[in-house]
Parts: sequence; C-alpha cells; structure tokens
Amino acid sequence: WTCQCDCPVGICFDGNEQCYIQCSDSIDINPFAGCAPGWDCPWYYDSAAGFCKSEMHQTETYVIYRTTKECCEANSDSADCIEVSKREAAPFPFRIYPDRPMQPPPGGRSRKYFPDLSNKLNCVYSLRYEDWMMTDGYEGYYLFDNAGDCCDMWYPTRTDCPDRGSIVTPDAEDEAYYMGPYQGSNYYFPDFDKNSCARGRDYPAWMGDYGYEKHYLFVEG
Repeated sequence: WTCQCDCPVGICFDGNEQCYIQCSDSIDINPFAGCAPGWDCPWYYDSAAGFCKSEMHQTETYVIYRTTKECCEANSDSADCIEVSKREAAPFPFRIYPDRPMQPPPGGRSRKYFPDLSNKLNCVYSLRYEDWMMTDGYEGYYLFDNAGDCCDMWYPTRTDCPDRGSIVTPDAEDEAYYMGPYQGSNYYFPDFDKNSCARGRDYPAWMGDYGYEKHYLFVEG
C-alpha cells in the first residue's frame, strides 16, 4: 500500500480526507489490484460467516482493515476470530523457497498428491514434486497420500480438484485461473474510456467478482 489511504470501491474522500462519501468516481478502479488474499489484501468482516475475510476484488465493502487483528477487534467478541479468519483465508500462493529447476525424480520416490503452485494451480498426482517439499516440516503441508487432503488444504474452492491431467513442467506457460482466490495474473480487459483493450491487473474490481471475469478478463488479446 502507498502512504496515502486508499478508499474502498464506491467510496471517496470527504473534506477531511476520510473515506466516508459514497460516489461513482471509483467504480471502475481497483486500488488493491494484484494484492494477495490473506497477505496484503484488505480485510473486512463478514457478519454472515462470523469472521474476517481478505479478498482482492471487493465490491460493496465499505469498511476495511489492514490486518485481521484490527478487523476482529473492531467487529467480533469471539476469542478465536483471528485464528478462524487466518485459517479460512486462502493459503499464500507463492513458494517459500526460491524457484529451482525440476529434476528427474530419483529412484525410490513414491507418487504423491501435491499442489502445483507454478502451472496447474491445482493438486496433481506425480513423482515430480520438488525436493524441498520432502524436507522436515513441509511434507505435512505439501505431500499427501489422499487427493481430498491436498484439495482441502490448498484449493478448497475448486470443484475440479485434483487435476487428472499430466503435470506441467515449471517452464510451461501458466494456465488461466478464473474463479479462484489468486487472480494475480495480468489479463486483457476492456478499457471503456479508451474504447480499446488494456492489459494488466488494474482492471475494475467488479470485473473480477460475481462471475464477470468470464466475460471481461482474457488471457489473449
């Protein structure tokens, strides 16, 4: 985030530079484009769910918080609000280890279900998981004997988990990933002001919400 406060979509600054006035000026703006849910996307309290959520495409959400702690303290009396909010948030999508070239699987390695964080963005079943996934402390979070355990941990919102196709090597082009929590890739989208198509992550928030992404966000120009 910048040093200047960003208002939620549909809210503008008042005379005191506070985000209090409803407006239409920011409808086609997404100040949080490219943020990672649960990491640097803003949090808001979902009264129906009873905990705080962090999402990239927030529409009609007028009270937001920088951290889950601030969100829970302002909205919930539950002692486990912070824990539940973090647990329900999508796992951070980027590797905790630097990228390494994929090597042929060594002898004796058994097939496992694991999250393909680079290409499929889904659980896959293969021998070709990376060595660091087998190190102490990580195998319990990355390697699974059962597909359901992998899907529940990494991709609970996907209805096509696990991916039944062949694994894609890390140097292959990323697949399109609609309807998931990590819409952090650059997409082509209609720029109505210029009457043309633009490419990036700064598309209006509503284009990535409520299923509109299927009609407004494209991998190819």
